[in-house]
Amino acid sequence: MSDATASLTGGMSPAAILFIVLISAACSIAVVAIYHWAVARPRFRSSGITAHKTGPETDKRDLDELRNRLSALEAASVAALQHVGFVRFNAFADVGSELSYALAAVDGRGNGFLISSIYSREEVRSYAKAIREFASDKDLSLEEQRALEIAVTQAKRRRQ
Repeated sequence: MSDATASLTGGMSPAAILFIVLISAACSIAVVAIYHWAVARPRFRSSGITAHKTGPETDKRDLDELRNRLSALEAASVAALQHVGFVRFNAFADVGSELSYALAAVDGRGNGFLISSIYSREEVRSYAKAIREFASDKDLSLEEQRALEIAVTQAKRRRQ
């Protein structure tokens, strides 16, 4: 035995030490059990978390609820911007690094917007155009048309 253990036990016999360890373990188990029944269990019940009953009726109700939620999400997602086309380009021959761009963002019905930014050495200009049913009421540059075509291609791929 080490000096620390000897000073803690104070010269007790091994049988007495074993008895104290067993009593300590039993008391610890009793404290945990009392805590569970007196504190944790009532809190668990009041939190609203309950065990689910299983069976054909419960499973059918859960499945119907999931189907309803899925239908609602699909209906809502049609109006979300989900198809994006992005094209970088050089607007002028003397300016490199493709700092100009065209960005088209449309929803499932083809409604959205197109933003283009033209970069030159002296200034940067930005333009916004509305998109309705995958078409613009304004004339589009070649780069803007390409960005819109990318978004349309994504939409067609998703429909298939």
